[in-house]
Order: sequence, then C-alpha cells, then structure tokens
Amino acid sequence: MKKSRDNRNKRKTGTAGKQARRESILGMLLRDLLLTAGILVVFSLFHHVIPHLNREPAPTPVPIQTPLPTQSPVREETPAPALIPAPTPSPEPEPDPMDWKTKFASHFTADVVETDHSYQSPGISIDIQKYVSQDDAPSTYFVADIYLADLESFQTRWAGGSLVYSRHADPQKMSRETEAILSINGDYANLQETGLLVRNGEFYMDEKTLCDICVLYRDGVMETYSPEEYEVEEVLERLPWQIWKFGPALLDGEGHPRESFNTTGPISGENPRTGIGYYEPGHYCFVVVDGRQGDYSEGMTMERFARLFEELGCRAAYNLDGGRSSVMFFQQERVSHPFLDGRSAGDILLIREVAPEEETK
Repeated sequence: MKKSRDNRNKRKTGTAGKQARRESILGMLLRDLLLTAGILVVFSLFHHVIPHLNREPAPTPVPIQTPLPTQSPVREETPAPALIPAPTPSPEPEPDPMDWKTKFASHFTADVVETDHSYQSPGISIDIQKYVSQDDAPSTYFVADIYLADLESFQTRWAGGSLVYSRHADPQKMSRETEAILSINGDYANLQETGLLVRNGEFYMDEKTLCDICVLYRDGVMETYSPEEYEVEEVLERLPWQIWKFGPALLDGEGHPRESFNTTGPISGENPRTGIGYYEPGHYCFVVVDGRQGDYSEGMTMERFARLFEELGCRAAYNLDGGRSSVMFFQQERVSHPFLDGRSAGDILLIREVAPEEETK
C-alpha cells in the first residue's frame, strides 16, 4: 500500500515538475516576444515616426503624362465657332479737288469784307498790290491775287453782251453791267473770225489758228498751247470753260519763261501789258502793266513779262491784248493808269459774285 502510494506520489511529483518546466518555457517565450515587440516599437518610433514629424510636407505628386496612342479613337468633332473679323477702319475720304471753299477757307470770310484794294466773301478773295520796278526799264504794275470757291465766278463779257465781229465798248461800262468786283481787258477775240473759241462754257468756233491759245477747263485747270501742241477735239472733250486766242503763251510746262514767243517783233518790245496767271485750280492772278509813260512806267518786254509770272510762282501764264487797251478795274473803278486814258475793248475778263442758281454743279 505504502509502495503504491509512493509510486503515485512520484508520478504526481513528476507530472508537477513537467508542468512547472512548461510554464517556465512559455514565460520565457512571452518575455522574449514582449521584449522584441518593445524593441520594434522603439525602432519604428525613432526611425520612421519622429523623422517624418520634422520633415516638410512632400510636394503634390505630378501625374506622369503618357503619350497618346498613335491611333486615336474616331469621334465627331464639334466645329469651332466662326471667327468674326475685326472691323476694318473706313479709309479717310479723298478730298474733293473741286471743293475750293474748303481748300481755300482761310482766304474766305462769312460776310463781305472790303477795303480799297481787297475783297473777301464766302466764295471770293481778291487782293490787289501795286509794284514799282526798275528792272530793264521803269515799270509800274498791278497784281490781283484771286481765290475762288466756284469757277462760275470767273466770267467773260462781250461788248454789247454777245459776240459780234469788231464790236467794241467801254470796258468800265461792261464791268458795271456785270457788277464785276474785278475786271481787266480781254483778248479782242471778236476781231478774229476763225479759231478755237469758248466763253462762259458756250462754244463758238472750232478751228486752229496760228496763235497760241489759253484754255481754262471746268475743273479749274488752266493750260496754254502753241498750235502744234493741241488737237481741237481733245481740248473740247475736256470741257473748256473759257478759251482765249490772242497770246502768246509765256511759260513752259515747268513754269519757266519760254525760250521764244509766238508773236511779232513790235509786240515783244516794251509795252503796256495785260495777262492772266495760273497757280492751281481755284487760284489765279490778273496782271496789268502800265506803259508808254516815261519815268512812271515804260512797260515791259514780253520776256520781262514772262519772268514776272515766273517770279509770282505761276505754273502757266498768257498774254492778252495790251498797249492802250491794258486796264484794270476794282469795284468798277479804274485801278491802273492806261496810256492816253485807255480805249474801248471787244471783251473783258471779270470776277463777280454769282447767285446760287448760277453756281457750278
């Protein structure tokens, strides 16, 4: 009995020892696990958590752009809206070459302003200057500088009011009949029954003569021609307003005196003279030279007369009837001093105001 108890006790004691050893091993393993875990926690704390707390935040990652495939899937394109072109600024309108009222506005006035040697209105400007020269010979001459707003103000007048061969009249009377502001003697064209002749737009003759002619066209351009320099049809096609047929022409195409003059010797010498000069459309001048009066005025040769128009800056100039006929009137009163008190004339050139219904369209 005792022996069996001892055996039972031994078995219990052995069993308890084994159990104690197992618990001891498990405890060691548990301690090792806890120790390992602690080491890992400390390692992570110092190597991962704390460094990231002190580091600046990383930049936002930029997505990588991958190239599009070579073949894109076909899809219906939405048409782009049509581009509306920017408006093109309108070009500045070309000035009207016949708008002389605007072009020469500084020479005109709203109301009539008149002195003893000048006249200004809404459509006419006239300034008359007297000059004395000792060049070649003593000469006294008068230059009327003329600006017009309408070519209709530039007219001519026949003796008696119509063209009649060899009829003549007092030029002062003709000036008063037309209420001329300014007038000079003309070319006595009614002494010639042939030639190319137009006055105030009215056609009279269409033949050439041996004389130079002067043509004032409806656009205001004035040109002079020797007989070989023009054709009748070409001149008429350009719508002349006035044609004079006395001459000669004084300046060439460059505005310089011609090398020779289409006239006779006696006429080329020192004489009283009347002429018309051209600057540009709407701007003209009348010139009268007194002569045959000794030291007061001997007159001018044709060459000196041409040089005078060059000195005035004219682009064209033309000689009219001279000698005793040469005379200038301002407001129907005589300005110049014609030789032997002057004489009657076949026609005059004049500047006057026109009624609205007469104005050139």
